[in-house]
Amino acid sequence: FPDLVLRAGYSQRNTVRDFFLEPRREGDTGALLLSNTGRNRYREFQVTARYQIRRHVLNGSYVHSSAMGDLNDFNQFFGNTPNAIIRSNERGPLPFDAPHRVLLWGQFEAPWKITLAPVFDIHTGFPYSVVDEERDFIGERNRAGRFPRFSSVDLQATKEISLSVGGKKYKAHVGCRIFNLLNHYNPRDLQNNTASARYGAFLNSVDRMVRGKFVLEF
Repeated sequence: FPDLVLRAGYSQRNTVRDFFLEPRREGDTGALLLSNTGRNRYREFQVTARYQIRRHVLNGSYVHSSAMGDLNDFNQFFGNTPNAIIRSNERGPLPFDAPHRVLLWGQFEAPWKITLAPVFDIHTGFPYSVVDEERDFIGERNRAGRFPRFSSVDLQATKEISLSVGGKKYKAHVGCRIFNLLNHYNPRDLQNNTASARYGAFLNSVDRMVRGKFVLEF
């Protein structure tokens, strides 16, 4: 298969001296300890393939990964969307931990100068924690379960056209991009409070979206 290219690789990233917060209580007073002894670790094994058939290109990849670290990251409480409640720090799966991911994407040349670029993304759901009515964690953090498996098919379709501006001809591409073409339910939120009547409900999926696209080459 002279038109087939396979690659395999392993990478590991270790973060040390990361900042995290630790609440402390001494008698009737409390304090927040800012520590720079945090440690994060990300491991990844990836296999990718690229296959070309004349002017068509198909790519695919599989990633097996693990992301572990301190969960009271400083930015969670003093970033753009701060969390109001600070509990004891724990080490566990990071919020973006997804052990398995398959990604397929390609570019196909159709008649009439139309280019189709589909993308299929499927990966393990992210981990979550469970809390009680006092907002205290029940069990270990980010080990209560995972969101449903994420699955999305996106598609971009563009057509090459010629534009005449000021007596000069320019090449342009006009078309659209469709996100979540099949309108698969991919929730981004979870009601994880055991005191709620909707405990366990997954919410806030992104519906199918269509966006216009225009690219001018000069």
